[in-house]
Amino acid sequence: MSRVLAICLALAACSNGTIEGDPRDVDGGGLGPSGDGAIARTDGGGGGGDEDASTGPAPVPVGTIAELLVPFDANRADLVGPDDHSAMYGKSPEIVPVPAGAELDLLVQDHASDETPRAMILRLTPDGDDLVITRAIEAPILDRVMGLARDESGAYFVASGVDEAGAITRENPAPGTYREGIVRVVKLDAAGAIGFDVDLDTGRADVRADAEPLINPMVAASARLAYGDGLLALVHGNNTVPDGGGVRHQKAVTTVLRADTGAVTRTSTIWCSHSFDQRLAHDGTGFVEMHLGDAYPRFVTLSRTTAERVSDAYPLFHVKGNLGDNNTHTRLGAFAAIEGAGEMGWLALFASEHTTGTGAIEGASRVAGARDLAIVRVRRDFDARRADENAFLDPALPDRLDVTSSGEARQNRLQWLTDYQTSDGGAVHAERPKLVALGGDRFVVLWERWARGDRGFAFSGTWGMVIDGSGATVVGARELTEDHLPRGDDAFRLGDDAAFVIGDREARTLRVHRVSASLEHRVVVVE
Repeated sequence: MSRVLAICLALAACSNGTIEGDPRDVDGGGLGPSGDGAIARTDGGGGGGDEDASTGPAPVPVGTIAELLVPFDANRADLVGPDDHSAMYGKSPEIVPVPAGAELDLLVQDHASDETPRAMILRLTPDGDDLVITRAIEAPILDRVMGLARDESGAYFVASGVDEAGAITRENPAPGTYREGIVRVVKLDAAGAIGFDVDLDTGRADVRADAEPLINPMVAASARLAYGDGLLALVHGNNTVPDGGGVRHQKAVTTVLRADTGAVTRTSTIWCSHSFDQRLAHDGTGFVEMHLGDAYPRFVTLSRTTAERVSDAYPLFHVKGNLGDNNTHTRLGAFAAIEGAGEMGWLALFASEHTTGTGAIEGASRVAGARDLAIVRVRRDFDARRADENAFLDPALPDRLDVTSSGEARQNRLQWLTDYQTSDGGAVHAERPKLVALGGDRFVVLWERWARGDRGFAFSGTWGMVIDGSGATVVGARELTEDHLPRGDDAFRLGDDAAFVIGDREARTLRVHRVSASLEHRVVVVE
């Protein structure tokens, strides 16, 4: 009898939807080591499609968060603000969302133990106004989750990486070395059976002898995994082999794989070094990437990779400051498609200082002015135009910001959504910007508001606004919640709402925040 079937049969005998004798209780434990293959609990319904389960029979919960794992708690464990060193870089994912209509799949890193890496795929299904866990699959991972994707059949793809920051030296790993157990991509069906298990570093080397080795994945960055048109793409931060002076630099690496077999088809896309944060999505024609670069190039960049070609790197926003200065004074947000057939096909959101200088303000070391929210509108066919001209941007963007970037004068065209520099005298800052398209020409913008006081910067709530595809304000900015936004995970569309998920370590719950197109906010607690 398979381990998956055995657990499902055991579940049927339990009146409370959990497994009798389950070794994982609220104090820790587990369903088995991640390397032994996936283990699943399922209510047997839902299949792999995107049906709205709220219209069918009442869902059957298969467990609780407290029984399954300890989630990352952004309200306790990720309190970095505008002047913190780590805020200059992306963060590794913790609770990765993949919506399925009104249902939601999550890849959740378990923080019960630092010694035993563990993660679960959880399916959340509506039950009235609540969400309950109707599927729980223990995913085979290395140390840290990197991404989750799902194809049309409902198959899952899980990317994970090793935590090796403490082991990297000039000599280790040696140049030209391709190693097992650095980055892993696994395909699972809805019952947890493994379809393929790809070791990515050696798989890349099998395809291309000079492929960039995978070293210290997600260093000073994040990671994203996306599916589309039978392919997978994984982007993440990476250390390079040592240069002539023995220094390992940081850059982004993107790998493209076949979703049916796991075979690597491409080992690189655009060059971005350093790349301190990344976003990734498939738009129906190819994989679109967004990076925060500090050197080569020093700008927020957009690109598209298809089966035939890799586009140039298109500068959405030139970052002020010297070449390679890790402080970009900028936070990466997201990009979202504009509906319809108009010339403008994308909104891209970021937050950057509303000033041209780089000298720190009084009482800070990394802040040179108020960090405000901004968008740019990008042509649908941006990659059909020259990257060294601004013809791929909307010529109607109303605002300008002239900066010196890597020693060159640059003029940014953009549209400011906030003006904390003027309205609050530079004492307020936007952090962790998020953008969610809701359809109907409505976009929800989320961010954290931080205010400077006598003792540094203090968090003053998560805020939101609603804009349309032109950037015009539909619903003005207001505070939504005192919960933090997840720095390493994306906001997303769930039904008709924008949503984001954070964990509560003490209560052993997940908190699903939902924001409507009229900016109505509610929290669904998943026990």
